[in-house]
Amino acid sequence: MDFNNDGKISFWEMFPYWFDKLRIFPRVFISVYIYMFYNVANWFMLLPEPNNAQAGLVSVVVGAGAAWFGLYVNSTGKGVETVSRNERVVKTKQLNENQIG
Repeated sequence: MDFNNDGKISFWEMFPYWFDKLRIFPRVFISVYIYMFYNVANWFMLLPEPNNAQAGLVSVVVGAGAAWFGLYVNSTGKGVETVSRNERVVKTKQLNENQIG
C-alpha cells in the first residue's frame, strides 16, 4: 500500500478492506429484502380474495428470503480458519521440516 507524505494510508486505499470487513453489501441486501417482504405481506393480507398466482408470488418471496438469510448467516469471512489449534501446529511442523530438507 502506498503511504501519504505523513506515513498514513489514505481513505480510498482502506475503503475496499473495510467494505469487505463490515459486509456492507449483504447487510444492505438483507435490509432491502426485509422492506420488500413487509410490503408484500401487507399487500397480500389486504387482498379481499387472493388467487393462486398471488399466493405463489408471496411463497416465492418468502422462500427466496429464507434462502438468502441462510446463506448470510452461515457465511464466513475469507480470513477465518476452520482448523483446530492442534492441526495448525502439525501443519506448521510439517512446513518447517519441508523447508529444512
